[in-house]
Order: sequence, then C-alpha cells, then structure tokens
Amino acid sequence: MKDLVIIGQGPAGISAALYAVRGGAPVAVVAKDGGALAKTELIQNYYGFENGISGKELLARGVRQAENLGVRFVRGELFGVEFGADGFEVKTSEGTLHAGAVVIACGTVRNAPAIKNLADFEGRGVSYCAICDAFFYRGRKVGVIGSGAYAASEYAVLKNVVEDVTILTNGEAPRFDPALPCDTRKIASLTGSELLQGVLFEGGERAEYDGLFVACGSAGAFELSKKLGLETDGNKIATDEKRATNIPGIFAAGDCVKGMQQIAKAVCDGMIAGTEALKFLKANS
Repeated sequence: MKDLVIIGQGPAGISAALYAVRGGAPVAVVAKDGGALAKTELIQNYYGFENGISGKELLARGVRQAENLGVRFVRGELFGVEFGADGFEVKTSEGTLHAGAVVIACGTVRNAPAIKNLADFEGRGVSYCAICDAFFYRGRKVGVIGSGAYAASEYAVLKNVVEDVTILTNGEAPRFDPALPCDTRKIASLTGSELLQGVLFEGGERAEYDGLFVACGSAGAFELSKKLGLETDGNKIATDEKRATNIPGIFAAGDCVKGMQQIAKAVCDGMIAGTEALKFLKANS
C-alpha cells in the first residue's frame, strides 16, 4: 500500500493517523510544531478530562499514541504538495515524501505578513504560489516575501523561470543560504494603482517589483489550496461529507474545513478523513 501523508499533528491530524495506521496504511505526519492548541493553557470541555488538560499535554499524548502504533513524524517546514508520477509529492525541508493520499489538517492560519495594503494587490501582482504563477513573470522583476526555508524554496522555483528574483525578509534575519540575493529592509506598504508597481520600505526608500510571492513560515492550508487548485468555501477547504476534496486522494479535516473550531469536531473530522483515505489507498494499491 502507498503511504498516507498527513499535514498537521493536531487532533484532526493525529486522529486521521490513528485510524489509518490501525487499518494497515503506512503513515507519515508532517508537522513543525503544535500550532495554536499547544499554546492553550487549559481545556475543560473535552470528554474524559474532569479537571481539564493543557493543549500542550493533549498534543503530546496524541503524538505518543501515534508513535507507539508506528506513525512516522517528519519535523520540518512544509513547502507544498505537488502531483507526482504515481500520486503526490509532499515537499518539506527534510526532503520529499511520496504519497498515495494526503490529509490536510493544518488549520486555517494564513501566513501573510502585516503589510498595510498587501491584500489590495492579491491577484494583481501578489501571489501565494510560485509554481502556479511564475510563468506570468518571465522577463520581469519579482520578489519573495519571507525569511526562512519556505521562502528559499519558492525562490528556487521562480529562478527556473524568472531571471530577476530577490528575497525580501521584511526586517527579519534571513534563515537561508546567505548566498541568495535578499533585502532585509522592513516593508511599510506596496505601491501601484491597478497593478503592483513595487514596495515602500520604512524610512521612505522604494524598490520596483512587477510581482511579489508571499512565502512566510511554512505552507499552510491556504497556500496548499492555491498550489493544488482545491475548491474553497470562504477561507476553508471545501469537502464532501467524507472529507474528500475536489482532487481524488486529497482529504481535509479540522479547522481548515467548515464547522465549529473545537477539539471534538476536529477528532471526528480526522476519523472520517483517515478512514476514507485508507479506503482510497486500498482501492488504488
């Protein structure tokens, strides 16, 4: 059977992992940290914990349970999911994972920097997917906003198509190969009218750019939906009652799909996504 790769180690991701691995699937979970739940001091409305439990401890217990059943954890930054010759390729800072099915369970956080008018230029010079939009910027000047491995990865994708690419770290120290061209000045706002024309840095300096690609932190549910062409419902990934997306083999669960943002709902979502992904793998093995 091909591997199931789960993105996210929260209640939805771990629940999906537990049901899939117990059904015989080889399972890998990609996660850098525990997300928002890890910062929750006390949970008092989840079944079975009469005195409550911290989010950090609940996450740790789930991870240990999955590890004891043979689930493999990949600790690193997620760059994206691509279509491969025989399924999907999950790109991470630790290498590429090959999967027959994928469950997205990484919440709804949109990794966008707090730049005054960034949203105004989305689709008009600002993009969240280098592999999707690099073609449109051949022969032009573009920037990648980010300071880590994800930004460096998007830079590499763009350089295959676009000659003039610079990483804009937006005031943060770069955490990638120092040989890559970068500008560490803090961005105050973007410039342009109908289309993006450039950036205005704090201090008043300007630089012209035809396009900007946002690559802050790791790729999340929003970035993945853009890269894969997943249908969305508002700011959520659209799924059917089996937590299947419009792309066969891609499932979604937890806070990245519609419904209450509660642990109980996330666990249920993960159970459904994990069992349906297992069925898909068995049918396509």
